[in-house]
Amino acid sequence: MENSLPFDNSKPIQEMTITEIGGALENVTRWIENERVREREARKVYDAVATEVEAKVATIRAYAERLLKANRDKMAAFDGLLGVKQASSQAPSRTGRSPAYFTEPKNLGEAILSVWQQDRFAEPLTTDELADAVKSIGYETSAAPASLKSSINQALAKLCKVGRVIRYRADGSMIDSKDKSSRARKYLAATRLPEGVIAE
Repeated sequence: MENSLPFDNSKPIQEMTITEIGGALENVTRWIENERVREREARKVYDAVATEVEAKVATIRAYAERLLKANRDKMAAFDGLLGVKQASSQAPSRTGRSPAYFTEPKNLGEAILSVWQQDRFAEPLTTDELADAVKSIGYETSAAPASLKSSINQALAKLCKVGRVIRYRADGSMIDSKDKSSRARKYLAATRLPEGVIAE
């Protein structure tokens, strides 16, 4: 069997000379570091694949939600043919919100922007806070927390790119739209900017 170790271990250590043992000991650190380099490179590949998988899973889940909604719509159409009464579109939702105040978001981007339509969400929010907020305003998803957060980050990136959402640093300062290096900690809809404040 081919030796997978970085050194020749076919000769028993007891039969090695002092010179051979000394040379091997000098190489130990280098051998270990070489293996660590291989490990770090493998982790980079794994992280890249894991990120790609999370993004694709989030997309698949979103597609599944659209399929389920289409299926419910078609079943509702059959109910109409059979004479089953549909609930009034003007009836209050199960969360008690008035349809005139809020309509069901068509996608996650709309749900994120709808969060800031409510006065209780007038301040910059983190992605974790947005994950809870979109659910509180009626956005339904079966995605796992990690997948939902990943989808929110993607949606925020698009909204920031078109200027509909503003990025903030951890210290509360606004990040210039041209600044690509600063890491955003919180986000706020551009429509929620204080009077007189203009996003650069």
